[in-house]
Amino acid sequence: MSKIVKSLSQARDGVVALGRRALLRRSLFGGAALAAGALAAPEAGAAESPNAFDPATEGFRRVVVGNTKDGKSVVLKDEKIKRGGDIWRSNPLEPLGANGPNDLTTVMPASPPPRAGEPTTGTRWFYATIAPSKAPLDRATIKGWHRVSSISYVTITNGELTLLMEEGQVTLRGGDLLVMRNAMHTWHNATAAPVGMLITQILVS
Repeated sequence: MSKIVKSLSQARDGVVALGRRALLRRSLFGGAALAAGALAAPEAGAAESPNAFDPATEGFRRVVVGNTKDGKSVVLKDEKIKRGGDIWRSNPLEPLGANGPNDLTTVMPASPPPRAGEPTTGTRWFYATIAPSKAPLDRATIKGWHRVSSISYVTITNGELTLLMEEGQVTLRGGDLLVMRNAMHTWHNATAAPVGMLITQILVS
Protein backbone atom coordinates (compact mmCIF):
# COMPACT_ATOMS: atom_id res chain seq x y z
CA MET A 1 0.00 0.00 0.00
CA SER A 2 1.48 3.36 -0.98
CA LYS A 3 2.06 6.11 1.58
CA ILE A 4 -0.70 8.22 -0.05
CA VAL A 5 -3.34 5.49 0.14
CA LYS A 6 -2.29 4.58 3.69
CA SER A 7 -2.57 8.24 4.78
CA LEU A 8 -6.02 8.56 3.19
CA SER A 9 -7.14 5.38 4.94
CA GLN A 10 -5.94 6.70 8.31
CA ALA A 11 -7.64 10.06 7.67
CA ARG A 12 -10.91 8.33 6.79
CA ASP A 13 -10.77 6.24 9.98
CA GLY A 14 -10.22 9.42 11.96
CA VAL A 15 -13.25 11.09 10.35
CA VAL A 16 -15.47 8.11 11.19
CA ALA A 17 -14.25 8.10 14.80
CA LEU A 18 -14.86 11.85 15.03
CA GLY A 19 -18.35 11.36 13.61
CA ARG A 20 -19.24 8.80 16.27
CA ARG A 21 -18.22 11.16 19.04
CA ALA A 22 -19.90 14.15 17.44
CA LEU A 23 -23.23 12.37 17.05
CA LEU A 24 -23.27 11.75 20.83
CA ARG A 25 -23.20 15.47 21.52
CA ARG A 26 -25.86 18.04 20.79
CA SER A 27 -24.99 19.63 17.47
CA LEU A 28 -24.42 23.35 17.07
CA PHE A 29 -27.64 23.70 15.09
CA GLY A 30 -29.72 21.21 17.04
CA GLY A 31 -29.72 18.67 14.23
CA ALA A 32 -31.88 20.79 11.94
CA ALA A 33 -29.83 19.85 8.90
CA LEU A 34 -31.16 16.31 8.81
CA ALA A 35 -34.63 15.01 9.56
CA ALA A 36 -35.24 13.30 12.87
CA GLY A 37 -34.44 9.63 12.71
CA ALA A 38 -32.23 9.95 9.66
CA LEU A 39 -28.97 9.79 11.61
CA ALA A 40 -27.40 6.51 12.63
CA ALA A 41 -23.92 5.79 13.99
CA PRO A 42 -21.60 4.13 11.48
CA GLU A 43 -21.69 0.36 11.89
CA ALA A 44 -18.50 -1.59 12.34
CA GLY A 45 -17.67 -3.65 9.31
CA ALA A 46 -20.00 -1.74 6.97
CA ALA A 47 -19.23 -2.59 3.35
CA GLU A 48 -17.00 -0.17 1.49
CA SER A 49 -18.26 1.24 -1.78
CA PRO A 50 -16.41 0.05 -4.88
CA ASN A 51 -16.63 3.69 -6.00
CA ALA A 52 -14.90 5.11 -2.91
CA PHE A 53 -12.41 7.95 -3.28
CA ASP A 54 -9.38 6.81 -5.24
CA PRO A 55 -6.36 9.15 -5.48
CA ALA A 56 -5.38 7.54 -8.78
CA THR A 57 -8.46 8.81 -10.66
CA GLU A 58 -8.31 11.92 -12.82
CA GLY A 59 -11.19 13.85 -11.30
CA PHE A 60 -14.36 13.98 -9.23
CA ARG A 61 -18.07 13.73 -9.88
CA ARG A 62 -19.70 16.99 -8.76
CA VAL A 63 -23.45 17.28 -8.30
CA VAL A 64 -24.94 20.74 -7.67
CA VAL A 65 -28.51 21.14 -6.45
CA GLY A 66 -30.52 24.32 -5.93
CA ASN A 67 -33.80 26.03 -6.72
CA THR A 68 -35.48 27.11 -9.93
CA LYS A 69 -36.91 30.60 -10.29
CA ASP A 70 -40.30 29.27 -9.16
CA GLY A 71 -38.74 27.91 -5.96
CA LYS A 72 -38.64 24.18 -6.78
CA SER A 73 -35.55 22.22 -5.82
CA VAL A 74 -33.76 20.48 -8.70
CA VAL A 75 -30.42 19.04 -9.77
CA LEU A 76 -28.60 21.90 -11.51
CA LYS A 77 -25.41 20.10 -12.53
CA ASP A 78 -24.12 16.53 -12.58
CA GLU A 79 -20.66 16.45 -14.10
CA LYS A 80 -17.07 15.27 -13.89
CA ILE A 81 -14.54 17.91 -12.84
CA LYS A 82 -10.77 17.74 -12.94
CA ARG A 83 -8.56 17.67 -9.89
CA GLY A 84 -6.97 20.93 -8.82
CA GLY A 85 -8.53 24.36 -8.46
CA ASP A 86 -11.89 25.27 -6.96
CA ILE A 87 -14.74 22.81 -6.59
CA TRP A 88 -17.20 25.62 -5.76
CA ARG A 89 -17.02 29.26 -4.64
CA SER A 90 -19.35 31.79 -3.04
CA ASN A 91 -19.09 35.45 -2.05
CA PRO A 92 -21.18 38.08 -0.20
CA LEU A 93 -23.02 39.03 -3.40
CA GLU A 94 -23.63 35.38 -4.34
CA PRO A 95 -23.87 33.54 -0.99
CA LEU A 96 -24.86 30.30 -2.74
CA GLY A 97 -22.27 30.66 -5.48
CA ALA A 98 -22.62 31.63 -9.11
CA ASN A 99 -26.19 31.43 -10.40
CA GLY A 100 -27.23 30.05 -13.75
CA PRO A 101 -29.83 31.68 -16.00
CA ASN A 102 -32.69 29.68 -14.45
CA ASP A 103 -31.53 29.59 -10.81
CA LEU A 104 -33.23 31.39 -7.94
CA THR A 105 -30.89 34.15 -6.76
CA THR A 106 -32.42 34.69 -3.30
CA VAL A 107 -32.02 32.46 -0.24
CA MET A 108 -35.22 30.64 0.70
CA PRO A 109 -36.18 30.24 4.39
CA ALA A 110 -35.34 27.06 6.26
CA SER A 111 -38.01 24.37 6.43
CA PRO A 112 -38.87 23.45 9.10
CA PRO A 113 -38.08 26.89 10.58
CA PRO A 114 -35.16 27.05 13.04
CA ARG A 115 -36.09 26.73 16.69
CA ALA A 116 -35.81 29.69 19.06
CA GLY A 117 -32.20 30.42 19.91
CA GLU A 118 -30.69 28.53 16.99
CA PRO A 119 -28.05 30.50 15.08
CA THR A 120 -28.83 31.96 11.67
CA THR A 121 -25.20 32.56 10.71
CA GLY A 122 -22.06 30.56 11.26
CA THR A 123 -20.50 27.33 10.07
CA ARG A 124 -20.71 23.67 10.97
CA TRP A 125 -18.47 20.76 9.97
CA PHE A 126 -19.87 17.34 10.80
CA TYR A 127 -20.14 13.70 9.85
CA ALA A 128 -23.57 12.14 9.43
CA THR A 129 -24.92 8.81 8.28
CA ILE A 130 -28.15 7.83 6.54
CA ALA A 131 -29.44 4.51 7.82
CA PRO A 132 -30.88 1.90 5.47
CA SER A 133 -34.48 2.73 4.60
CA LYS A 134 -37.15 0.43 6.02
CA ALA A 135 -39.42 0.57 2.96
CA PRO A 136 -39.04 0.86 -0.82
CA LEU A 137 -38.72 4.34 -2.26
CA ASP A 138 -42.12 6.00 -2.61
CA ARG A 139 -42.14 9.73 -3.31
CA ALA A 140 -45.77 9.97 -2.20
CA THR A 141 -45.03 8.81 1.35
CA ILE A 142 -41.32 9.46 1.97
CA LYS A 143 -40.60 11.65 4.99
CA GLY A 144 -37.73 13.83 6.10
CA TRP A 145 -38.12 16.70 3.62
CA HIS A 146 -36.17 19.75 4.77
CA ARG A 147 -34.32 22.85 3.61
CA VAL A 148 -31.52 24.68 5.42
CA SER A 149 -30.71 28.34 4.71
CA SER A 150 -27.15 27.40 3.86
CA ILE A 151 -24.73 26.29 1.25
CA SER A 152 -23.35 22.88 2.19
CA TYR A 153 -20.40 20.99 0.76
CA VAL A 154 -20.90 17.22 1.05
CA THR A 155 -18.54 14.32 0.40
CA ILE A 156 -20.16 10.88 0.21
CA THR A 157 -17.72 8.63 2.06
CA ASN A 158 -19.06 5.16 1.19
CA GLY A 159 -21.95 3.22 -0.27
CA GLU A 160 -24.82 4.49 -2.39
CA LEU A 161 -27.95 6.51 -1.67
CA THR A 162 -30.61 8.54 -3.44
CA LEU A 163 -31.04 12.29 -3.00
CA LEU A 164 -34.62 13.34 -3.78
CA MET A 165 -35.49 16.86 -4.88
CA GLU A 166 -38.93 18.35 -5.42
CA GLU A 167 -38.33 17.83 -9.13
CA GLY A 168 -36.19 14.80 -9.87
CA GLN A 169 -33.63 12.76 -7.95
CA VAL A 170 -30.02 11.60 -8.24
CA THR A 171 -28.04 8.59 -7.01
CA LEU A 172 -24.80 9.42 -5.18
CA ARG A 173 -21.94 7.04 -4.42
CA GLY A 174 -18.80 6.96 -2.33
CA GLY A 175 -16.36 9.64 -3.51
CA ASP A 176 -19.02 11.87 -5.11
CA LEU A 177 -19.12 15.57 -4.17
CA LEU A 178 -22.40 17.39 -3.59
CA VAL A 179 -22.99 21.15 -3.45
CA MET A 180 -26.30 21.67 -1.61
CA ARG A 181 -27.55 25.19 -2.39
CA ASN A 182 -30.46 25.90 -0.02
CA ALA A 183 -32.58 23.18 -1.62
CA MET A 184 -35.54 21.20 -0.27
CA HIS A 185 -34.55 17.53 -0.19
CA THR A 186 -34.69 14.16 1.53
CA TRP A 187 -32.69 10.92 1.40
CA HIS A 188 -33.36 7.25 0.66
CA ASN A 189 -30.85 4.50 1.35
CA ALA A 190 -31.88 1.33 -0.51
CA THR A 191 -28.76 -0.60 0.56
CA ALA A 192 -28.17 -2.79 3.62
CA ALA A 193 -25.51 -0.55 5.21
CA PRO A 194 -25.39 3.04 6.51
CA VAL A 195 -24.01 5.63 4.10
CA GLY A 196 -21.73 8.32 5.50
CA MET A 197 -21.39 11.98 4.57
CA LEU A 198 -18.78 14.54 5.59
CA ILE A 199 -20.55 17.92 5.52
CA THR A 200 -19.38 21.53 5.73
CA GLN A 201 -22.41 23.78 6.25
CA ILE A 202 -22.33 27.58 5.93
CA LEU A 203 -25.46 29.34 7.10
CA VAL A 204 -26.54 32.31 4.99
CA SER A 205 -29.47 34.72 5.08
